[in-house]
Amino acid sequence: MKALPILAVALVIVGCSTPVASGSPSASLAPPASSARAGSALASTSPSAPSRAPESATDLLDCDGPVSTMGGRADDFGPDGAGSTPDEAFADWMKVNPFTVPRSGYRSLGSIGDRAVYAYEARDRIKVIVVISPRFSALVGGASFTIEEMRTCDPSEYGAMVDLGPHQRVWAHEETGEVLTDIAGPGHCGWESARMLHLSNEDGTLAKQYLRDPLGVFDDVPALLDTYAEGVELLADATFSGYQTVDGLELWFTPDDRAAYVVTPDGVERWPRADEPIGCA
Repeated sequence: MKALPILAVALVIVGCSTPVASGSPSASLAPPASSARAGSALASTSPSAPSRAPESATDLLDCDGPVSTMGGRADDFGPDGAGSTPDEAFADWMKVNPFTVPRSGYRSLGSIGDRAVYAYEARDRIKVIVVISPRFSALVGGASFTIEEMRTCDPSEYGAMVDLGPHQRVWAHEETGEVLTDIAGPGHCGWESARMLHLSNEDGTLAKQYLRDPLGVFDDVPALLDTYAEGVELLADATFSGYQTVDGLELWFTPDDRAAYVVTPDGVERWPRADEPIGCA
């Protein structure tokens, strides 16, 4: 991709001063493997350009599917993270923001006036845009800079090497590079020992939920179609989904779809599916 002209950066940052549409519903978990760089939140590399001059932060995204509804402007989701410089504010926001977005591998696209733009890419295509400015600084204690806007493609487009933080594990498809994630259960409900694997519909809504529950925190949940167990036999009709983690876990399914089977170096675990996905208030 070509270097991003300063005019293009100027257009997107000026465009950030007015509301932009949050996009259509997110796509199902799919697209490519990532070339995003690991390490610190902000990487210094030469910029890449969109195929046309952008008019808003959303226009800088290069999504395979619809733009995700996650994020928006900080007056929609509440600003957080702050610093005396854009880089400081961006790094602080990366630590505290509540969204399922990459925690590292970003680079600066540049700035104009008091606005700065940061991008996360997979395969040299922009998947997340973050705008930092002083616009909402009064809401974070009067610091010089904080988040103004965040726009993103569906998280499935982040690529297999994405860093989603310590509580989220990435499962990448061995052929397509499609990504699934499972997350730790919320601690405020006493579910931190569990893990929750979610599969999405085409429109991004939750389709299926599978639960790892070694301490039995879901034993009283009637919606489970099976029980959690370790050291089980992999059923004869189970098929490998193609999804695996970097540490060698494999995800298998059976035709009755009452549970997912996770093959580990120590054996096989059965993760029951919830008939109706459960959550924690």
